Amino acid sequence: MTLYFLSGLGADKRAFKHLTFPTNTITIFIDWITPIKHESLKDYAKRISLCIDTTRPFILIGMSFGGILATEILAFVNPQKTILISSVTRRQELPFYFRLAGLLGANKLMPAKATTLANAITYWMFGIQHRNDKLLLKEILDSTDAHFSKWAIHEIVNWKRVISPTNVIRIHGDKDRILPIINFTPTYLLKGAGHFMVVNRANEISEILNKEIEGLR
Repeated sequence: MTLYFLSGLGADKRAFKHLTFPTNTITIFIDWITPIKHESLKDYAKRISLCIDTTRPFILIGMSFGGILATEILAFVNPQKTILISSVTRRQELPFYFRLAGLLGANKLMPAKATTLANAITYWMFGIQHRNDKLLLKEILDSTDAHFSKWAIHEIVNWKRVISPTNVIRIHGDKDRILPIINFTPTYLLKGAGHFMVVNRANEISEILNKEIEGLR
């Protein structure tokens, strides 16, 4: 079984570094591609779906923004399972201030560099307390393309999807401050977990992923 991963906004495959999987699986971390000027999330999803080998069975795993993108990719591919970590499936699940920012165009006023800053507010939003986790997040954000982040934020706050895809497995923390649980019930709820739980609750998430993977055998 091949596992395709889509990381979060301002993140890359390092966010998944602590996860473990069955030895007979292949893990592929899809790298972000540069958006075309004025490209919509749907069109971007179509382009990035070409990175997936659909001739072999696969599972699609998306974290945060990667999960949002995964819901759009489902229009072009048919995975055995789709698993979302710390993510949402439709506009109504976004916090109201995200949607309001889109309606007012407030995100356009944000400097691109501001989307990749690591500071006390960022750590609080991600639910990070330990020094090693802070260093990892800072390292990831420092290497993030600020213009990509600004484009992605624009697509998130202006997201139009109103119907959730079916047969999606959802793993979420009840202390997520970036994408809190609004208008949905997670398949798996991690008590006390924040938005960075893929790193600091990796053992529990690995157990869930392995359970879902083994369920296909």
